[in-house]
Amino acid sequence: VGAVEAGTALTILGKVDDYYFVRAPQSDPPASWENGWILVVAFEAVNRKSASESTQTPRDGKLKIRGFGNIGGVLFTASDSFETILGGSFNSAFGIGGQVVLPMGLYAQVSYDRLRDTGSRALVSGSQIFTLEIPNRITVTPILATVGYQGQKTSGVVPYFGGGVGWYTLDEESPSIPGSEMLSSQHMGYHVVGGAEFPLSRWISLAGEVQWATVPGGIGDSGVSAYFEESDLGGTTFRFKVLFGR
Repeated sequence: VGAVEAGTALTILGKVDDYYFVRAPQSDPPASWENGWILVVAFEAVNRKSASESTQTPRDGKLKIRGFGNIGGVLFTASDSFETILGGSFNSAFGIGGQVVLPMGLYAQVSYDRLRDTGSRALVSGSQIFTLEIPNRITVTPILATVGYQGQKTSGVVPYFGGGVGWYTLDEESPSIPGSEMLSSQHMGYHVVGGAEFPLSRWISLAGEVQWATVPGGIGDSGVSAYFEESDLGGTTFRFKVLFGR
């Protein structure tokens, strides 16, 4: 690709195995190459951050289009309400989605999540709550739109963060009661997310992330949630993701 004279100072952009990725030095006339790889053994550090301590890998400069599936759990903000009906405030969830990552690291994605669990109906009478022997099935379905930023790979890990809006559907029904109707409502929420991605190959990556969401007025009009004065359908979600595509 090119050559440099001994003693020339080069800027390190990244490191992979036994090579540094460097920028061509400024010269007149300009060098015939812009960026290139040089063996570590041919390099001497003159700056603590520019040599052996550098662990960042440069971006590949390509557009990425990927799909993903995820599984995890949600710790609801309305913990008392969900614990009364479902027996716990932490419930498992799963989902699918698609993602586009631009060369500079910006990304946008749309995902569909689903949480379904069956507990018992509860009756509020005065200052008391009675649990009934009637199954009550709760389904929460968020559709989320997220935009964010992916950092550079560091020590094999790609950090990322983002935020966005979601459309949440809350369904409640008692299938064991003949003729009973499903109660359904839709609400808008907001979320922020952060995580780390671990590339396994050019086509497959694993990721772990944490999301916090708020859905004001999602519950609390009547019943148990009104008794506990809980109105937020949001919560903290922990996800494990498998991404595929490039």
